[in-house]
Amino acid sequence: MAGKAWQLGSPGTLPYRLYDALRRQLNAKLVEYLCSRAITRERCRVLEAGSGPAFASSLLAEHCNIQLSVAVDIDLEALLEARSRDPHLSLVVADLRNLPIKDESLDLVWNSSTIEHLDDPAAALLEMERVTLRGGKVFVGVPNLYGPLGFQQWIRETSVGVWIGETFKRSQLKSMMAGTGLKPTDSIFYFFRFFVGVLAQK
Repeated sequence: MAGKAWQLGSPGTLPYRLYDALRRQLNAKLVEYLCSRAITRERCRVLEAGSGPAFASSLLAEHCNIQLSVAVDIDLEALLEARSRDPHLSLVVADLRNLPIKDESLDLVWNSSTIEHLDDPAAALLEMERVTLRGGKVFVGVPNLYGPLGFQQWIRETSVGVWIGETFKRSQLKSMMAGTGLKPTDSIFYFFRFFVGVLAQK
């Protein structure tokens, strides 16, 4: 379990508890942003594509304008942790690059700290775009090259570098999303600029 990208240390240890507390703070702020910028109508259907234990999906499910909040991850262990915390959350075990969801069926598809761990992040973005409604939104957040994690580029082959994943410039993320046909409309630096996120419209 220590090698999981979504956790640091084993459950019950001090590093795990500290990381878990920071992650909860990050997710609360991110949900606040998504609700203010991406949830634009009532009864929205939202998908976190690459959720880990899905803290943010649970928070989004409580929002009055969200009809359905679904968390998808390939890691069953992460989703079991999500289920133990939130028995009512909708969960799906699936590969982000091959979502078992029909075309243009969701209002918002998003993730944070996910695609930096993929060999082909563009393939994941194409799949996120596919399942998003025309006029819907896609949000992606990744480690910020010009933030506190910028040192990753010099340690990318170490265990810490692998755990962080690739770092991105905002312009690089915007360009990647535009390459899938999405139109970037907003961006945010969050969690003390550790992460940069781009919101785009389909």
